[in-house]
Amino acid sequence: MVVVVHDYGGDGIPTIFLHGTGMCGRMWEPILDRLPHDRLRFLTVDLRGHGLTETPRATEFHDHRMIADLTAVIDALGIEEGYAVGHSMGGGTAILSSIERPTAFRAIWTFEPIVMAPGTKRVDDEWLEGIRRRRASFPSRQAVIDRYRTRPPLDELHPDCLQAYVAHGFVPDPDECQGIDAVRLCCEPEHEARAFEQFDRNGFSRLGRVPTPVFVASGGGEPDYPPAISAPMIVERLVDGRHELWPSSKHFGPFAELDRAAMSIVTWFEAHGAISP
Repeated sequence: MVVVVHDYGGDGIPTIFLHGTGMCGRMWEPILDRLPHDRLRFLTVDLRGHGLTETPRATEFHDHRMIADLTAVIDALGIEEGYAVGHSMGGGTAILSSIERPTAFRAIWTFEPIVMAPGTKRVDDEWLEGIRRRRASFPSRQAVIDRYRTRPPLDELHPDCLQAYVAHGFVPDPDECQGIDAVRLCCEPEHEARAFEQFDRNGFSRLGRVPTPVFVASGGGEPDYPPAISAPMIVERLVDGRHELWPSSKHFGPFAELDRAAMSIVTWFEAHGAISP
């Protein structure tokens, strides 16, 4: 398996952007447009089973597998003293990878990283079965947008991020039933369900070993959502962490409040490397 990295070039500090479960790296692009291109070199990663990273159907998604994907990128690109930005599963992967590669990142920014506190309710069989039944093919990309923009949880996405997700999280799949413009999900529903089921078994117990300063934001729009509940508890376990509540946001907060996300990322990185907006 080859992990796909989208490199946007530049001579600035290498900054890796990681997506959540079922998503893809390039949906960060509308936020990248709001960040200082002269100071950062943007790299978005498609973790196994997502985006353009081709994955055997029987692959596993335990956190050590996802960490292996990210550390492979870090090693291949020789990243030292860079930055990482991660949402959901991507945030958890970035945080836990810093234990394996302690000099890779000078700071990490995350939103509701999946590193669940003990006792936090995990996914149940009924919910996983719903993921496995997720519609995988559509007659066109516009049909995907029309469906997702009115249905939770993706109705939270800013239109630009929804457009980026549909542009890069789907591939052409013309067939006789759907037509020549048909598309299908890059992340198969079975892979998405398996990632939800398998990722993060004991990450919380390892948080005290994280050597990197970590920013953890969470939304207040769904206060009972497990990643939102876990966020402040994650920070309590970190050697150097900060929690910030975004009262009006839900789980896709950074992809809904683009300007706020960009400013927050820049502010955190300025405090750990003196980049300027």
